[in-house]
Amino acid sequence: MTGPYEQPFSAVQPFPPARTPTLPSSNAGWAVVAIIFFWPLAIPAFNHALKVHPLWMMGDVQGAQHSSNRAGFFGKLSLILFGAFIVLYLAFIGLVVSTM
Repeated sequence: MTGPYEQPFSAVQPFPPARTPTLPSSNAGWAVVAIIFFWPLAIPAFNHALKVHPLWMMGDVQGAQHSSNRAGFFGKLSLILFGAFIVLYLAFIGLVVSTM
């Protein structure tokens, strides 16, 4: 018989296996995209991409993940800005040609 605070042996659940975090991607490819399409954003993109591994080695898992995310963000933002500039350029050319 079990007491009010005791559980039967079959109800005891083992702890789930510990998950070790993995090194996040540095997103250096997105930093290269930033150089090609909108170079001013390449500076913070490379800054964050190059901080991922040192932060990871110091044990700052959240900092490494944040730097990885920011590097990708700046690369994607540069691509979006490039696309917006192309669309505005084409609209301007279309406006100038239509008025001639």
